[in-house]
Amino acid sequence: MPVRPLMKFSVFIATIAIAVSSCVQTAPRHTTEFVTQILEPTGGKVQRPKDWFYTESHNSYSYTWILSREDASKAAYTTGVRIQLIEGVKRRTGKTPKEFIEDFVRTKKQSADKVLNMCDESSQGMFSRICLETEEGPHHILYSLFWGNDGLDIAGATIAGTKKELWDDYAPIFNAMSQVELIDMSRFTK
Repeated sequence: MPVRPLMKFSVFIATIAIAVSSCVQTAPRHTTEFVTQILEPTGGKVQRPKDWFYTESHNSYSYTWILSREDASKAAYTTGVRIQLIEGVKRRTGKTPKEFIEDFVRTKKQSADKVLNMCDESSQGMFSRICLETEEGPHHILYSLFWGNDGLDIAGATIAGTKKELWDDYAPIFNAMSQVELIDMSRFTK
């Protein structure tokens, strides 16, 4: 998979703080061993529980990585984090990345069984971020959504979720996974 579309953004990234900790405050129930997972093809990094699975799927404008307790390459997963990065949002949708995210949040708030928490918009350097924590059917989900500032035509999301009855067990793991480096810029600056 070529990484050419990302070359356009070589000025952009280093670290996106998912900031799960701003929405989830839970003490760890057990110790989990983490390993560094490289997000291919961008070379980004995230901490993943050692016994969790990693899958990825990409196309010409979207990059998706899934880190899950169950093997998402074989079937749906119950507990995990999906990281998605979409470039060219305005070109593809006619909406700015911020409008795209705001529409998603508005729709999700209407369709969710319960909205548990929302965090206000915050600037994180080249991105702005909001979060939405919901209950949807049997699931407890935390959406951390971001968009590029200053005309950067990128939107992204991290979606951490599990069944409602398992949330307190996995919230500390989601919190530990809250720092994501999407792109290793050294790969593109040689």
